[in-house]
Amino acid sequence: MKYLPAVILLAVPFLYAQDEPPAPPAPRPVGVKITRPAVVGIAGTPPVGGTLVTYGYSWEEPATGSALHGLTSFYEQTVQKHITLFVSTTEPLVRAGNLAIGDTSPGFKIRSGEETRWRPVMAVFYSVKVPVATTGFGTGLYDHKVTLAADKGIGRTRWTGNFSTCWAGQKNGTYLRQYQPSLSALTRWHRRGGSILQAYWTTAGKHYGGFVAAPFIQVNGAFNVFAGGMRNVGPATTRYGVIAGFNYMHRPRR
Repeated sequence: MKYLPAVILLAVPFLYAQDEPPAPPAPRPVGVKITRPAVVGIAGTPPVGGTLVTYGYSWEEPATGSALHGLTSFYEQTVQKHITLFVSTTEPLVRAGNLAIGDTSPGFKIRSGEETRWRPVMAVFYSVKVPVATTGFGTGLYDHKVTLAADKGIGRTRWTGNFSTCWAGQKNGTYLRQYQPSLSALTRWHRRGGSILQAYWTTAGKHYGGFVAAPFIQVNGAFNVFAGGMRNVGPATTRYGVIAGFNYMHRPRR
């Protein structure tokens, strides 16, 4: 019994250690969003108070006419746990020596519960295309778009599926309904890098599809850079192109 006080003194720190909450898991590295061509939207959202910033350059070679160069920015801010506001702008645009601005598309996203082992995270988002583009660089009409998105991690690959419905404004005052399914696979081959592949099909125009492929480098948990290319199939306006850009996630301090 003479050793009992010493045993109690040694046991007290271990008892308190059992009561301490586990350390929170490290935040998931920011994903790779490609702003142009914007064929896949991510269901996941930044943390509350956080902001996703995506900036990208694109060079698009059309079936006829001069190539189009543009810079596109995307900002997404989480205002509530499951609600975000976002805006996408394309400016400047350059074609055949002419400098212009593109359209602006604000919108909002509503996300479902957290991802589980068997259930993906899902979201629905709405955006409106505001026709502010310089004459000759846009339709000059409003478009409304609703997208259903789902994200799920399987192994080292994160899959994202979209189904979009767009009401495209027509010159006679009506709206033409268009559909676009798409699929994305983001694979992390290494802690510092990976690749992203995207494929889509749209009923816009004469119906066409395309592919996007880009390797990326994860500089840190909040910043990555990517560069790659795109190739369309079918009677598309753009035949192929080159893309490059970065994603940055601002996370609020805890």
